[in-house]
Amino acid sequence: MATIQHSVHTNAGLLTVEATEPVPGLRVFQVPDNVSPNSPYRWVLAHHGGPALASFETQESATEAAGQAGTLVDWTRNSMTVANLLGPTGMNDLMELLRAADGQHPNA
Repeated sequence: MATIQHSVHTNAGLLTVEATEPVPGLRVFQVPDNVSPNSPYRWVLAHHGGPALASFETQESATEAAGQAGTLVDWTRNSMTVANLLGPTGMNDLMELLRAADGQHPNA
């Protein structure tokens, strides 16, 4: 799978990381070593526009969660459109899916 550049807003400022896009519009990347160094959740599933959805202990877990979440909505749309398309029920479904995949709050 090819890697792409992804911008991440952190407490250290804006960083650029290498990411994969296992599902169109959803990206998986590893948190840089200097960001939250004590957290075991080093892999993030994020919308292509930037917002993080969840963090995971492994790249495989984040990638698998992306595959499951990919069926809920067209993630290539902007984040506000995605939120509107999901609606309250879809947002609940997404949160349940991410929790079931052992996803944590993205700032864990």
